[in-house]
Amino acid sequence: MKFSENSNQAANYLRQAVPKMVEHDIVPNPLNYTLWYSYFSKAYPTLNTALESTVARYGTCPADVSESLFLEHIIKSDDQIHQNNEIQQSLVHLVSDLSCHIENTARETSVYSGALKENIMDLGTAGLSEELTEKLNQLSSNASGLCSANDAFQTQLAQAQSEIESLKQELEKTQSQASTDALTGLGNRRVFERIFAQYANSEDTPMSVVMIDIDRFKAFNDTHGHLMGDQILQFVGKLLKQECPEPITPVRFGGEEFALLCPELEIDNVQAIAETIRTKLSKVAFSNKRTGERIEPVTASFGIATKRSNELLENLVERADSALYAAKNNGRNQVQLAS
Repeated sequence: MKFSENSNQAANYLRQAVPKMVEHDIVPNPLNYTLWYSYFSKAYPTLNTALESTVARYGTCPADVSESLFLEHIIKSDDQIHQNNEIQQSLVHLVSDLSCHIENTARETSVYSGALKENIMDLGTAGLSEELTEKLNQLSSNASGLCSANDAFQTQLAQAQSEIESLKQELEKTQSQASTDALTGLGNRRVFERIFAQYANSEDTPMSVVMIDIDRFKAFNDTHGHLMGDQILQFVGKLLKQECPEPITPVRFGGEEFALLCPELEIDNVQAIAETIRTKLSKVAFSNKRTGERIEPVTASFGIATKRSNELLENLVERADSALYAAKNNGRNQVQLAS
């Protein structure tokens, strides 16, 4: 995504997006907020044209059209998917700010409205001339109308704040889902890449990657079924969480493959942690909960590579993968270091 505005501009775009969506009965989900935020920022001129055409045709923006426009005009590459995660974080921040502004505005206008009503009542009890009394009656009428309008505005603010809080929760939930593997609860590759980027330019900080692959997992699934296979993956995820203290980040890399990102640790410590995980996994006996059948322990092979100066993540992972396959070729259930 290509957004460069400052926080005040960004908040202004979000404030414009809310009433526009309400006006056209557009569901306030994160995807639609991103579309209409983009519309008012004018980051994608072709998107603006498409949105205006859609609203002119349907009077709203149907869900399937929103998804199509989002994919066509905003999500066009893996890089932009990564950037979309950043804009979601920005939206969470903006929504939080907007919610605070609404709450403060509501509190202040409520105080002013109450004080104005008290002032009018006090004036009404004072002994005044007929002409001045008439003027005060007119002032009282106008002020009462203002107070009524303010009361209505307060109600609208409360509703808007409730909707914004719901949006904030939905954005945070979506953001969490986008970076979490649903089966194991571990982070996914996006988390892996983001954390590596935080350390990439620090040549003084040691960094290692451990690639882990469950041995003969396809054969295991064919023999015991995919539900049992999912149980194994969940157990491995739990074991990695238990055995990987900070700053190690365990992730599910895909399928039966896992990875550990190990910044700030020397290679001996990384190897010791990998050996502990390998040993503990190889000693766990499983059973099929449905049939009661006892299942032999599952093993995994490990490959470790330590980052070289200015090495890219893809090259680091490739070297760790090569060490992993060396472990497989040498008999599995072992840890190998990359050369």
